[in-house]
Amino acid sequence: MEETKNCINCHEPLAGKFCYNCGEKIVEKTDFSIKTILQQFVDGFTNFDSKFIKSFWFLLFKPGQLTENYVNGLRKPFMKPFQLFIVVNVLFFIILSGADIFRIPSGYFFSIEANLKILEEIAITKNESVEVLKQVYDTDSLTNSKLYIFILIPFLSLIIWLINFKKKLQFGVHAIFAIHYLSFFMLFCLTLVIFPREWFTPRVTQLTIFSFNFIYLAFAIKRFYNNNWKITLLKTLIIVVLFFALVFLYREQISQFTLYFMHK
Repeated sequence: MEETKNCINCHEPLAGKFCYNCGEKIVEKTDFSIKTILQQFVDGFTNFDSKFIKSFWFLLFKPGQLTENYVNGLRKPFMKPFQLFIVVNVLFFIILSGADIFRIPSGYFFSIEANLKILEEIAITKNESVEVLKQVYDTDSLTNSKLYIFILIPFLSLIIWLINFKKKLQFGVHAIFAIHYLSFFMLFCLTLVIFPREWFTPRVTQLTIFSFNFIYLAFAIKRFYNNNWKITLLKTLIIVVLFFALVFLYREQISQFTLYFMHK
């Protein structure tokens, strides 16, 4: 194998084992040994496992710390914000596969006369029963609520940016905070499955989710934005109320979107 004089990635002159410009490693014969390949496999698994556990611990029990670490440049020990969000999202929709948090179930959605009328028209057009179409709606709306959950991020980021406009931070900084908060929201909902279902009526579930999210977000805002407690609690109340309104709107749009494409 010929000696490399320029980086194959950015074409800058090479000195040492890594390119000073882009960080690309110089190819060596030892890179293809069985020992090296096995070591990379083990390192990849253990590094991900370590980052996974540490990120989840900080996300659950150290509100605002992950965002603060990322913004300050302490990133290597933790999963990247979007990476963490995707993992939490996948876990959320696998473990809570029938959860109605991000969509409206057919029993409620078609209790509205206008929606039921549209469904009946679809049933006539497709020569299918209303009950079968309700099952199709439930399946499709659940799938859609998973696929488009990321849409909440820019809107939540905008809310947080507007509330903290005087901080003069880049919009992307607020977006990182929003990603971590939304990840916590889903992860907290996941933790509820460890408790007996009979403990949680719909009203108790809603109150529990609202209360814990309020407390968590208050500490996250206090740590990251460094406001006094009076301002922190006011900001928290506004953000939580707007966030739940955003989730409500998302549920409605997902349901209408699903119903619309059932025509096709």
